[in-house]
Amino acid sequence: MKVIRVESDIYKKAEKASKAQGVKTNDFIARALKQGLEALNEKNVLDLYRTRKITLQRAAEMLAIDIWEMIERVKKAEIHLDYTMEELAEDSK
Repeated sequence: MKVIRVESDIYKKAEKASKAQGVKTNDFIARALKQGLEALNEKNVLDLYRTRKITLQRAAEMLAIDIWEMIERVKKAEIHLDYTMEELAEDSK
């Protein structure tokens, strides 16, 4: 386990929220950090796909999801989906 420093105002917010949920503050912070990192990772991957620096298949691999879930996330992010049936067939192999 690693120790990190958290600004006191952030810790107080986490403490308040953790009490409302009935969980330990440290557990709450760990869960919030994990969720935040996952959200940032998804945003970064979607940005890479948006700028065509990676393929749809690579984006799905980076998020450890299948191609269909990736398509849904791209649509939700309102990113133009430039993916042909031929590419789908190739990626499905």
